[in-house]
Amino acid sequence: MTGPLLQSDIFPLRILIVEDHAIQRMALHALLQQAGASLIDEAEDGYQALSQLESHRYDLMICDLDMPRLDGIQLLRHMRRLEHVPQLVFCSAQAGDILHSVSRFGGHQELPVLGSLEKPVSADQLESLLQACINQIADKSETTAARHYAFSRQELRDAMHAGQILPWYQPKIDPQTMETVSVEALARWQHPVHGLIAPALFLPRIDEVDLGEELLCTMLEHSVRDCCEWDTQFPALKLGVAVNINVREFDRPDIPDKLNAILKSAHLSPARITLELTETQPLDNLSCSLENAIRLRVMGFNLALDDFGAGYSGFHHLREIPANSVKIDRTLVHQAAGDPAAEKLLGFAVRMLQSQHVSVVVEGVSRRQDFDLVKQLHVDLVQGFLLAKPMARGRLPGFIRNPLSLPQALS
Repeated sequence: MTGPLLQSDIFPLRILIVEDHAIQRMALHALLQQAGASLIDEAEDGYQALSQLESHRYDLMICDLDMPRLDGIQLLRHMRRLEHVPQLVFCSAQAGDILHSVSRFGGHQELPVLGSLEKPVSADQLESLLQACINQIADKSETTAARHYAFSRQELRDAMHAGQILPWYQPKIDPQTMETVSVEALARWQHPVHGLIAPALFLPRIDEVDLGEELLCTMLEHSVRDCCEWDTQFPALKLGVAVNINVREFDRPDIPDKLNAILKSAHLSPARITLELTETQPLDNLSCSLENAIRLRVMGFNLALDDFGAGYSGFHHLREIPANSVKIDRTLVHQAAGDPAAEKLLGFAVRMLQSQHVSVVVEGVSRRQDFDLVKQLHVDLVQGFLLAKPMARGRLPGFIRNPLSLPQALS
């Protein structure tokens, strides 16, 4: 471990170690202190842990599985009734398949399981999970903050018209060549007072006030203009751009003509644009959805099914909608490497999609091991924080020109 990890305004973390062996507790306590943690409590068994969880608010609990009186699995069941449940990490010398099953069991109990640590615990193992805890707390803080924002419909419309809501672009990279082939346009709001506003703080509100179509057209218009500008800088690249479209907009009869008109006004081929259809909702009007999908493909647009593997009736959409690309959801990819069951499921999904002759895109890649896994599976494109976070339009050309900005370990 290179040095104290926990350097942030949202810390110090409060951590609870639940372990019946005193030496193991001491060793874990020392590793946490080495990582920069200072608020660390200990419990010798599940009952003592429950007592402390009821009287204190913890950010993270690291728990052994095999303990007397109340073991780690039983403790999970009791924790469901707690008012506040910390992020959970299980620590054990049990076989890897048991640890992975425990993580899934916690998920079924709707508990925030981050992962597991194999004994003896290493500093690198611990650092990875502490970083995951940091990220989870930050994401939760952002989501909680979103509840305090109640932007009006007019404020949102004005922001779009003023060019404050713009696409940021996350590269999609060919895992074999490490070249940027396409980007996904993701909405960000540069507010004149509040600064850069994350999507969780305003996108749900846009749906609530029925501005989804206006946002879609705004994002496409900006993306098309940026695409034309990139063509002057990289004439041989022909960078593709993916824009998200939800079911409500996709089912509107006039949407293909509206989107095609935007492309025609910029003299850009629809083949450069991929419309990513979210799978988190059912297709309410299959007849209209199929009509629009066919018309968009005939016009030359690419059509992708997003969130495959975690969305609503993915196989049904794949059969009914003439998509030429499928994006595998991050839930199938995250920490799949090293989990035999997860590796098999991901491999099955990739091979099945490849047999359908569609482009296979994997999102949510945040670990080197998962990148290596999807590279071995020969997926077409990879997207994730390991490779690149969403960036403002002005930063993308530099990223494309400078492959050294990619993680050194991958080059």
